[in-house]
Amino acid sequence: MYAAFSRRAALGTGLSLAALAIAVPVRAMQSLGDLGRLLGGKLPEPLRAALPPELGQAAQIVSGVMRMEEQAKAMHLPTSPLAFGDGALPTDPDRLYESAMPRLVALIDRAATVSPDLADQAGGLLAKLHRTQYDAPDAWFGQSVGAPPGIRTESGSLLHLTGSPVRPLRLADAPGGSQPLGLAKIELSQAALPEPEILAPRPSTSLHFDDIAGEYASWFASARVRPEHQDSATWHLTMMRQSRERYEGVGKRLGVPWYFIAAVHGLEASFNFRAHLHNGDFPLTQRTHQVPAGRPLKWLPPSDWEDSAADALRLMGFAGQTDWSMPRLLYRLEAYNGFGYRRAGRASPYLWSFSTLYDRGKFVADGRFDPNARSQQCGAAVMLRVLADAGDLPA
Repeated sequence: MYAAFSRRAALGTGLSLAALAIAVPVRAMQSLGDLGRLLGGKLPEPLRAALPPELGQAAQIVSGVMRMEEQAKAMHLPTSPLAFGDGALPTDPDRLYESAMPRLVALIDRAATVSPDLADQAGGLLAKLHRTQYDAPDAWFGQSVGAPPGIRTESGSLLHLTGSPVRPLRLADAPGGSQPLGLAKIELSQAALPEPEILAPRPSTSLHFDDIAGEYASWFASARVRPEHQDSATWHLTMMRQSRERYEGVGKRLGVPWYFIAAVHGLEASFNFRAHLHNGDFPLTQRTHQVPAGRPLKWLPPSDWEDSAADALRLMGFAGQTDWSMPRLLYRLEAYNGFGYRRAGRASPYLWSFSTLYDRGKFVADGRFDPNARSQQCGAAVMLRVLADAGDLPA
């Protein structure tokens, strides 16, 4: 996962990722030793401790985005309605994903028909950027080391995820039931979870849908986009609208609303239509290699995003469901990602990131919670909220 680091320490060195991107070739900086030499051999110890090799990866991403944008400009590629900012990317790594992801999506959109090779380059870099934020949903994993990985759908059938790794789970109980779905329980210390910087309502710790359906409805009605994320939220609205036809094409095959697929696509693949919906793995000409690995099982590349997406939605257990009310929709999303935040009495960023209902706190690795980390992804409920405010959701 993308390591959190001290913004103050980074700024204290005069370090700028944008400057590094200009000064250093894409593959030139591979280690902190390279960074130290770039800074004249003076790398402060606090920065060295706080900035592991992920800094090199971030600089490469910035450099790659800027290089491809210059290439698109030189090729006189058409503009895209998905354009999002220009010039140097922000120097604050805590906002890198939020700023770079839309620009890579726009690059893919611009190059898709005119320069497929450039579109593939952008798709590959977007997949790499996606991994800096992505924490695979709990539903992809089995209950313990050595157990066959699998999830149960709402109908109760077990789906085995052949070839996938296993990790301890954050999910405590079965969605809507009292019996565990073969998922391990963990205990989170409330003392280890400090109060958010900005007070937000505490969710119920119940995992039963009937107990929390009203909470979903009231939170969705009251959620507002934080001002600092308003431009990004507007971009998400544009992206979902532009891609609606593709989402509807898959949704009609499976009985899944297009806007639900749009939200999943944003979180699970960073809107990358050149990667698998399951987890953002790139390219589509190969099966997934990270959990859930080896998907789709029947795959004859080169194939298309739609068939891969249909496989993912079936595997998630979402196909063929009938109740797509907003509370049930949000419950499915939260259950799929994991109830660890709810069990700790905190709003899940998977749903509420970028909104007034979420400030900070994130699982940054398997089972490891960082109370100070902030999600850089727009939450699913927030994506749906901007669609509702724009009149794009059914009444």
